[in-house]
Amino acid sequence: MMISRLCNSAIARTTVNSLFAHVAVLLLGFILFLQPAHACSEKSLDAIFSPERSTQRLLDIEAAMARAQAKHGVIPKSAADEITRKARADLVPQSELRAERDIVRHRMVALLNIWRKSLNEEGGRYVHFGATTVDIYDTATMLQIDQVLAELNICLTETIGTMAVMALEHRDTVMIGRTIGQHAQPISFGKKVSVWIGEFRRHQDRLGEIRQRVRRSAILKGAVGNYSGLGNKAIAVEKSFAAELGFDEPYLSDWHGTRDVIAEYALFLGLMSKSRARMGQEIFLLQSTDIAEVRESLPASAVGSSSMPHKQNPIAPEALVQSGRVIPRLAEILQDDVINLFERDNISRQSPVITEISIATGSMMRTLNKLLEGLSVNATNMRSNIDRTNGFVMSQKIVFALAAHVGKTKAEAIVKDIIYHHRTGFRSFAEALRADHRISDILSRSQIEQLLDPAKIDLESQRQIERIAAGAE
Repeated sequence: MMISRLCNSAIARTTVNSLFAHVAVLLLGFILFLQPAHACSEKSLDAIFSPERSTQRLLDIEAAMARAQAKHGVIPKSAADEITRKARADLVPQSELRAERDIVRHRMVALLNIWRKSLNEEGGRYVHFGATTVDIYDTATMLQIDQVLAELNICLTETIGTMAVMALEHRDTVMIGRTIGQHAQPISFGKKVSVWIGEFRRHQDRLGEIRQRVRRSAILKGAVGNYSGLGNKAIAVEKSFAAELGFDEPYLSDWHGTRDVIAEYALFLGLMSKSRARMGQEIFLLQSTDIAEVRESLPASAVGSSSMPHKQNPIAPEALVQSGRVIPRLAEILQDDVINLFERDNISRQSPVITEISIATGSMMRTLNKLLEGLSVNATNMRSNIDRTNGFVMSQKIVFALAAHVGKTKAEAIVKDIIYHHRTGFRSFAEALRADHRISDILSRSQIEQLLDPAKIDLESQRQIERIAAGAE
């Protein structure tokens, strides 16, 4: 990743300090500023599923097959040249295609009937030569998924870049860490964001792994997947066919009856939706009135309630949570499609589901990116929330400091005893500690104050955030 290359070496050489963090924020922000506007765009993803683009994809596949067959002497090169030359969606108008399909009730035959009108006699004779419809549409699906993954990778890169800037900017912005719904220990908001970064980098890794399998899934194996009807050079033709499409060497095994790669793609989108939903839910809670540590950016015209003008309700976080329920259900449909009848069937009608789950994923990726880009952090409220327990959340620091003198087991017992007996009897944890000779005999007043200061971020925590932001994991 570009951000990693620019910052990783600096991380390795530089002592963690505030100056470095500020410089890194500026550098990462400048890099993001230089990226093309709206890189994660709605139009680029939606266009993949447009009728015209889908028709062009099918024609490109037919042309690639013809060139591969001509390369191995299966059909004349002149026929392949004609098919390639006429592989243009404008020669198959959508209105004519729909009308023909209503007549023949077969999508491939309808396309070929319209397209052949523009081909010469030789091209018409050899187009779709020896092929079966499912191979063409399976390959089209994989090309489609590959293009979607390329677009989603752009969105993920944008997401991670925004998070990296945010993590470094808030490396030292302290907030309370919560476990099982309770105040646990102070962390920084940068640490919280670094968790998001790690999660989404793993999603990017998964995307790359899945894409490798997608790009091996061009298929030209015939009606039952054993190359029947494709000639004695069928395996070589299929390999050349994949290369013509820019794909890698195809799997030799027939996958039409398994569809596991398509299911894996869908499950990956479902998993990503759960990550976004978890983030949406957390931001939803963090911006609730009683916590008020972050705030979603909304236009002044946004209406929170029809009856309560003061309300500013969360919008993007709600959408992320809801999509985390819907997208996995769509993924289940494609997962169920792994269960098929014998060699090949056509029960599922998977194309509409692939379209829906892909577009929904792209939409929520953009929603998350906009939410992160406009998210404001209320450091004052974060600190106030830490102070609600009057210092008692710093108990672990006292235990570790005391352990050097009396051992950890005894130190923990002493601190627990103080908390149990004095949590309500003193205004603060510091008072309770100073009043107990088991502490005051070992730790001075200034030492206690320093240990109870939540703003003192541990050096390793700072390093953790900086290294994660720079991609040094």
